[in-house]
Amino acid sequence: SKEFKLWKKYYSGASGLLSLIIKSKSKKKSSVVKFVNSLELFGIGYSWGGFESLVLLQELRSNTKYTQTRRYFRFAKDEHIVRLHIGLEDPKDLIEDLKKSLKHIK
Repeated sequence: SKEFKLWKKYYSGASGLLSLIIKSKSKKKSSVVKFVNSLELFGIGYSWGGFESLVLLQELRSNTKYTQTRRYFRFAKDEHIVRLHIGLEDPKDLIEDLKKSLKHIK
């Protein structure tokens, strides 16, 4: 995509910060909350450079304006954003923790 080509051209570093859009069958976010709360190696919170892995359920409403890119993101009622900050823990342990917790998403 055009955006990926721009990213490859200008982005020279790496980051452990990413967001996931989780779509649940239920319009309620309860299964996503269970997912976040069941993570054992991720603390709940946010950081821009700490060493520990963190998770945060973003509270965004439909049609939220993201002003930096001047784009509009529309989220359905069954879509939820989970922000992850990957720390310095063993990647295999973090992957297993995520796999285990994803089973709560319905």
